[in-house]
Amino acid sequence: MKLVKAAIVIIIMLGVAAILAWQFLIKDQVDLARVATPYGAKMVCSCRFVAERPMESCMQDFTEDVSAVSFTEKENAIRASVLGGIVSATAVYKNGLGCTLVKPDR
Repeated sequence: MKLVKAAIVIIIMLGVAAILAWQFLIKDQVDLARVATPYGAKMVCSCRFVAERPMESCMQDFTEDVSAVSFTEKENAIRASVLGGIVSATAVYKNGLGCTLVKPDR
C-alpha cells in the first residue's frame, strides 16, 4: 500500500513539474517559433527570389541567431521550420508580386 501511495505522489509531482515547465520554459519558445518562422520564411524568400542572392548571404541578414530554424527551398517557395517541423511557415514567390506567406502550416 505504501508503494502505491508513493507512486501516486511521484506521478502528481511529475505532472506539476511538467505543467510548470510548459508554463515558464517551453511555452515562450513555441510562441517565439510561431513568430520567427513566418518572418524568416518571408525574409529568406525575398532575399532569394527578389534580390536573387545565395542562401548563405540571406542567412547573414538576421540580427538574431536563427540556427534553430531550418530553411528549405523548393521551386519558388521557402519553408521555415523549427522544433522538428512542429511549427513551420511557407512563403511563395509570385512574379510581379514578390513573396507572400501562404496558409500557416500549424
